[in-house]
Amino acid sequence: MNIKKIQSILVDVGIYVREIDNVKDVLMKSLFEVLPEDFFKPFTSKYKKEYADCIMLLFNSFKSEISYGVNRDIVVKELENYFEIDDIEMSFDDENYISDAREKSNGVIAYLKNCGWIEYEEEKNHQLNVVLQEYTIPIIESMNKVISQEETEYQGIISQIHSSLQNKELYVKPYELIIKGVKENTERLISELKRLNASIKRHMDKQTSEMDAAEILDHFFVYHTNIGSKAYLRMKTSENVSYFRSAIIAKIEELMESSNIMDRAVAGYMDVEQEEDKDIAYDRIVSDLLDVKSMFYRLDEIIEEIDRKHTRYMKNAVMRARFKLSTGNNMEGKISRILDYIAEDINNENSSIYDINEELNSIFNVYQQGFVSTESLKTIPVSKKHSKVDCISDNVIMTEEERALYKEALRMKNRKRFSRKNIDEYVNMLLKDREKISVDEIPIESKRDLIRIIYIRIYGGNKANKYKINRTDKKVNKMGYTFPLFEIIKQ
Repeated sequence: MNIKKIQSILVDVGIYVREIDNVKDVLMKSLFEVLPEDFFKPFTSKYKKEYADCIMLLFNSFKSEISYGVNRDIVVKELENYFEIDDIEMSFDDENYISDAREKSNGVIAYLKNCGWIEYEEEKNHQLNVVLQEYTIPIIESMNKVISQEETEYQGIISQIHSSLQNKELYVKPYELIIKGVKENTERLISELKRLNASIKRHMDKQTSEMDAAEILDHFFVYHTNIGSKAYLRMKTSENVSYFRSAIIAKIEELMESSNIMDRAVAGYMDVEQEEDKDIAYDRIVSDLLDVKSMFYRLDEIIEEIDRKHTRYMKNAVMRARFKLSTGNNMEGKISRILDYIAEDINNENSSIYDINEELNSIFNVYQQGFVSTESLKTIPVSKKHSKVDCISDNVIMTEEERALYKEALRMKNRKRFSRKNIDEYVNMLLKDREKISVDEIPIESKRDLIRIIYIRIYGGNKANKYKINRTDKKVNKMGYTFPLFEIIKQ
């Protein structure tokens, strides 16, 4: 059996072999063998917000320096400026409380030093510098990413992978310049897609029945700005991660089949990773390349899961908004308000389900319902009743006039639907000879008009429409509801 067949067989199991190796690596070294014992104490104290802010201030003050170290007096001044705004009293021994900004700055520096976040370094001129410990830097950078919630450009990652595999000059040192970077970027791509998947789930979890219509609309526009049009739309259009996939997989297979390239890669792996066994180096390189192939094959599964969650979120948001906006003075709205009132009364801590007042009790009656289930020992009775079939009356047949009226009623119903075609025609009627129109110029006379604006925003990203949406940072208030102001532009 040649090497190509062996590699094709290992594609299915290669990732599991690699995961076992990763588990072994984790077991060999624990996180707390690197971090000090009290490292996370600042985040478990009652001043965790202040400590987190001070750590970020320290990190930002080091950006302009040539190293992660700066004069202690400068650090004290930075923290002093922070504590002049944050006037909270702090205690570092649970006995004495300090309100002076400079004393709090010195106390925070000493506390972070004891917990292992920073260290002192003395220069030749006896200047004392505050230096970040090397293991704190990736943790602070991760904190920065969580706070900023930056969205990754997927096209940038995948184009780097494609470019490095296509660049012939890099094949002089294939492991150092190609394979290592390709593996890291592929893992980063998968991680970012999973992060997008998790962020959609987080937004879905925020959708609760306790939200009113205004909160649902506000949450929807936040989601559409941060996820829908920023990350998801880019992933499906300009930054489609599957665009280079076939070329990348073909290049990886070509690389694995070339003995000259693999020999240079093995030599590079032994040099970089300090591996003395040539066979182990070869196996690790093959495992890395098979992992990359496997991850690219699994991209569709992740993207399909993202598609399902995105569609579910959009559907839930629209349905909840329509339901909340439709509960007006009609019969359905009145019944809904009555049931909400009863539910609120029952959920009161001082009442029970039997404490409904007599007036409501006389209107509504709850009866116990019994039925014979399929698991019951009693035989379910089957009743058969034969009756004479009635003849179809001639009056049932519709006349041409009735048929025409029925068709017209169906057409009227279709014209009132919030379909993409109807919304596009409505926007085209609004624009007429104008190139653009602001959403606050759209007349709103009913809640149906307000719902139509939501659909105008939803369908704004469809290329088949005759219009597009330009978002702004401003907000507009209509009928008591506040939502982002946007422009409708003819295209």
